[in-house]
Amino acid sequence: MNRRDFFNATALAGAGLLIDTPLTFGQTRTPGATVETSAGKVRGYLENSVQAFKGVPYGASTAGANRFMPPQKAQAWTGVKDAFELGPRTIAPVGGEPEEMLSVDPREPQGEDCLVLNLWTPATSGRRPVMVWFHGGGFASGSASYSIYDGRELARKHDVVAIGVNHRLNVFGYLYLAEFGGRWAQTGNAGMLDAVRALEWIKENIARFGGDPGNVTIFGQSGGAGKVSTLMAMPAAKGLFHRAIAQSGAALTGTPKAQASRTTEALLQRLNLTKDQVDRLQTLPTAQLLAAIAARGGREAGPAGAGLNFGPVVDGTTLLHDPFTPGAPRSRRQSHS
Repeated sequence: MNRRDFFNATALAGAGLLIDTPLTFGQTRTPGATVETSAGKVRGYLENSVQAFKGVPYGASTAGANRFMPPQKAQAWTGVKDAFELGPRTIAPVGGEPEEMLSVDPREPQGEDCLVLNLWTPATSGRRPVMVWFHGGGFASGSASYSIYDGRELARKHDVVAIGVNHRLNVFGYLYLAEFGGRWAQTGNAGMLDAVRALEWIKENIARFGGDPGNVTIFGQSGGAGKVSTLMAMPAAKGLFHRAIAQSGAALTGTPKAQASRTTEALLQRLNLTKDQVDRLQTLPTAQLLAAIAARGGREAGPAGAGLNFGPVVDGTTLLHDPFTPGAPRSRRQSHS
C-alpha cells in the first residue's frame, strides 16, 4: 500500500467517518431542528436523516485584543442562526497540508473568528454517546471540515453525536508571551485552551442535541492524537471527557518554556520588533505573521531550515508537565485508558 492509500485508509477507518456523498456549498438545505444553546438558537438541516449543524460558534472571535489570549465564550445573538455552512478555519499557511489531503479540503475561508464546531446527531432527543474529533495537521495546519471528517455517517450508523472542532493553530495558537507578564501571563497554549472551551460548550449544550454530557469521547489522528494526549494532561480539561482515543501518533512531550521563549525572540527579530513593542503583535496583519513564521534559514529555524515551530508549552499553569513523559498522567490512567 502506498503512502497516500495508507493515509486515507488510516484516517477513514480510524475516524469511522464512512461518508457517502457529502453536500457541497450552495445545495438546497432542508431545514431541520432548532436548538437553543447557551449563546442563542441555531437551526440545523436534514442530511440523509441526520440533523447537521455546521459552523456553530463555541467561542468569541480571537481577533484584535483576543489574539493569542485564552478563548472567551461566544457572543450571544438574538433570533435564530442558520447553521447550514462551514464556519471559518483558523489562519494557516496555504499549502501547509499534505498533498493527499487536497482533494478532501473544502477550502472554507480562513479567519480569526474560527472557534466553531460542526455537529451531527440522529435526533435532538435522547441521550447518546458523544464523539469529539480533533483533526490532524500537527499544531500548524488543517481543519475539522475536510470531507473525510464529515460525521454524518458516524452519527447515522452508530447512533452517536459526532462533532468536529476548529481551533487556533501555529503562531495564533501557541505564541508564548507569558514571560512578559501582565495581560500576557496566560498566553502560550491558546490553541489547546480553545479545545477545552469547545469541551465546556459541549458539556453545557450537548443534552439539547441528543447527547450525553457524561459520556464524551475525544479522538484524533496524527496531530489530532497529539491534541488528545495534551488534553489528558491539562487540569482545565478534567471532567470534560471520559474516554480518549489517540490514533497514529501522540504528544509525549510539550515545548519547554525556554525553547518557546527563543521562538518568540526569533519571531520578534523577524518582525523588527523590540520586546517593548510586543503589543503590536495584536495589530499586525495576519499575512505578515504567517510570512514571518514561514521564513527560511537562520539558527532558530526548524528542521531542514523550515519556519518557526509552535506547539503546546509546558508553562506550569495550563500544562503542568509533559503529557506522557516519563509516564501517563496519574489521574487519567484508569479513567482514560
